[in-house]
Amino acid sequence: MLATVDEAELAVLGAVIATGGSVLDDLPIRGVDFAEPLRGDLFDTMRRMRETGRHIDTVTLADANPDRAAFIWSLEDHTPFAYAAESYGQIVAEHGLRRRVGQAAQILAELSRTTDPALLVDKAREVIDEAVGQQGAKVRFVRDILPSVLDKLAAKDVFVPSPWPTLNKAIGGLRPGAVYVVAARPGMGKTVIAAQLAACLAQHGMVAFSSLEMTEDELVARLIAERLSIMVGKIKDSRLTERDWKILGDRRSELEQLNIAIDDRSGVAATDVRTFARSVSRHGKLAGVVVDYMQLMTSRSRLDRHLQVAEFSRQLKIMAKDMQVPVIALSQLNRNSETSALAVPKLSDLRESGAIEQDADVVILLRREGEYPREHLILDVAKNRHGQTGEVDLAWQGEYSRAIEWN
Repeated sequence: MLATVDEAELAVLGAVIATGGSVLDDLPIRGVDFAEPLRGDLFDTMRRMRETGRHIDTVTLADANPDRAAFIWSLEDHTPFAYAAESYGQIVAEHGLRRRVGQAAQILAELSRTTDPALLVDKAREVIDEAVGQQGAKVRFVRDILPSVLDKLAAKDVFVPSPWPTLNKAIGGLRPGAVYVVAARPGMGKTVIAAQLAACLAQHGMVAFSSLEMTEDELVARLIAERLSIMVGKIKDSRLTERDWKILGDRRSELEQLNIAIDDRSGVAATDVRTFARSVSRHGKLAGVVVDYMQLMTSRSRLDRHLQVAEFSRQLKIMAKDMQVPVIALSQLNRNSETSALAVPKLSDLRESGAIEQDADVVILLRREGEYPREHLILDVAKNRHGQTGEVDLAWQGEYSRAIEWN
């Protein structure tokens, strides 16, 4: 067995030449794993040649890298080690990982001194993920994955039901790892729907609610109205009657038991939403994330706005998958959808980015029809990866900040 990582790196390069490049298919390493950068560059060149179907030997390599021809020819001294290429590749991979983790530790030390504490955790995770992210994909066959799938099928709590049985028939409930976009023109009831969904999720764990538009007081006022049937206008104007105060006193515990954590900072970025969700998860199992609403998020990049919104959408999808919780993301519609109060929203009206539609598992477009006291809130399930599309007709009770099934 070769004694040093230096010899292991040379043996790996020699093995690639000896096998005409075929051994590359068995080596879960990249050029970044090599301690010597020039060797790493050569290894990546070999990989590109393999991917494009070019034969690999000393002649073709020297032709592609004439300034390193002498070194390439010297690798023939190491071709006898091809039989143990995987073992030597493992040595290179392990040393590469240790080296990157050591470098990450230095970066983390610097971050701890210079980075805003609110961003520190996510930045640290990014550094660690980058350090260990060069490992090859884990080989998992159907037989390896099947047990977990069957366990989920047998479980009764794969979906969290929404407050509306009619909607559940269409979407099945709220699925872990999925993104649900609720979109509408201003004032149509997006936040009302989000608050009701959050209250449902809160029965199954902690909910992280990023309220970029409303203050925490305004959101809790809506929850009081919805949960206790006290008119929201009376709450906002501090006009509670003696009867209202009695209801609030008798049922206050119902509100206190809502596991909904609210972050009402304006102009937060996707990383801030993720960091907040992680913080909430430390208080118990995370059941869901709500963002109200996407177009109010900010980005530190200088990309065009539609590209920034596309990045927000992608980050929310990644967060849903990584944390295995449903993410409820509210969205505005384009102004051209507001030309008529009676206009029926369409998927193409999603504001600033078609990526929202692409990343979402379910898109629900809201509109209101009719007049008080028979006002309808239409939930148009315009996209549904997991079931049917179509419209759900609910009774709108704006005075109580809620939508309910028709009696």
